[in-house]
Amino acid sequence: MEIFTPFIMCAVFVLAAFCFWKISVKLSSYAARRKILAGKGAASKEATSVVLISHFGEFAVRPNVCVPIRTGKFHVYSKVDNIIVLPSCIAVVQVETLRGQIFCGSGAVWHQSLRLQNGTHQETDFDNPIINNERNIIALAQIFEREKITPPPIYNIILFSSDKVIFSEESPEVYTLSKAIEKMKALSSTKNSKEKKIPLKERKRIMRAIKKHSVSPAKARAHNAKIMRAASMK
Repeated sequence: MEIFTPFIMCAVFVLAAFCFWKISVKLSSYAARRKILAGKGAASKEATSVVLISHFGEFAVRPNVCVPIRTGKFHVYSKVDNIIVLPSCIAVVQVETLRGQIFCGSGAVWHQSLRLQNGTHQETDFDNPIINNERNIIALAQIFEREKITPPPIYNIILFSSDKVIFSEESPEVYTLSKAIEKMKALSSTKNSKEKKIPLKERKRIMRAIKKHSVSPAKARAHNAKIMRAASMK
C-alpha cells in the first residue's frame, strides 16, 4: 500500500488544484457579472471572456485566439476575442468595451458619443467591427479548409460589454452582453434552431484544428511586425 501512497497524494493534489481553479473561474465570473449589472462601466475583454466561459463552458470557448489569414504571398495573424463552438454552429465574437451611444451602419467607420461625468461629451471614431470580424471568419474558414473540415454555420457576433450602450440602429450582428448571451443560447438549442447538431467528435476536431493553427498574441505581434518590415522594403 505504501508504494501507491505517492500516487494517491499526487492525484489528490491535482484534484485540489483543479477544484481551486474552478472556484477561481466562478468567482471571476461573479465579479464580472456584478460589475456589469451595477452599471459601473463596461467590463474588460478578459472579464467578458470569463462570463462567456461561465455560460458556455471551458470546452466551448476559446478566448484571445490569434489565427493566420493569407493576404497575397504572405500570411499574417488576426486576433479573435472569442471563438465559441456551440452545439449547432460557431460564434466568432468581437468584444467592444465602448459605452454611450454608438452610431453604427454599413460604413467603414462608426462613431461613439459618450457623456462624461463633468457634462462634456467624448466623441470617438472607430473601425466598423462587423467588417473587422468578417476577416476573422475568413481566417477560421481557411483553417477548416486546410484541415479538410466541413465548416458548420459561422455567426459574426459583435458584443458590447456594457448593457447600457445605445445603438443608432439595429443590426443582426450587434448586441449588448446580455443580448449576445441570449442570442448564442438560442443558437445552442438545436430544438429551436434550423441548424443540425454538430457531433461531439466533430466539435473536438474543430477545437484541435483551432489550437493547432493559433499562436500566442506575442508571437502574432512579432510575426506581423516582421511581415510589415519585409513589405515596406519592397
